[in-house]
Amino acid sequence: MKELITTLYQYGEWANARLLAKAGALTPAELGQRFSKGAEPILPTFGHLVGADIRWLARWREETPPPVAVADFTSLGVVGRRWDELYAARRAYLAALDEAALRAPIRWARSDRTVDFPRWQAIVQCANHGTQHRAEIAAMLTDLGQSPGDLDFSSHCLERMGVRS
Repeated sequence: MKELITTLYQYGEWANARLLAKAGALTPAELGQRFSKGAEPILPTFGHLVGADIRWLARWREETPPPVAVADFTSLGVVGRRWDELYAARRAYLAALDEAALRAPIRWARSDRTVDFPRWQAIVQCANHGTQHRAEIAAMLTDLGQSPGDLDFSSHCLERMGVRS
């Protein structure tokens, strides 16, 4: 289970880096452009992803999640720096877990109730959470002529093996 979890997070970091690189070619106006009802623009969507990652790491540690506002992420540079800090902390946290810790429940205080949630499920939830938002960012980037290319999990795995996808 630990290898799967580690690989899912390596994939997420890889996909995030591809999106950030393509977003770097955009103007501030394009980063703030709204494309459809309900979807946030690119920069706020990145902010949401980083904020969620920060809050989930705190939950895994059974700490109170810090307040993180999307508005805190005022540039792609801020997004990248916060992710770099988070990645280091998350890698260290995950490396220290054993199978028993992965299976142990954590207490998750939701808005309407508190639930006990297996730690491994909370960890996979966070890894999976980014999938939707990365797809939204990829679609917006593509509409702006900055397609990130293939973000498939298999592309990441093949690239790590030195095979061109």
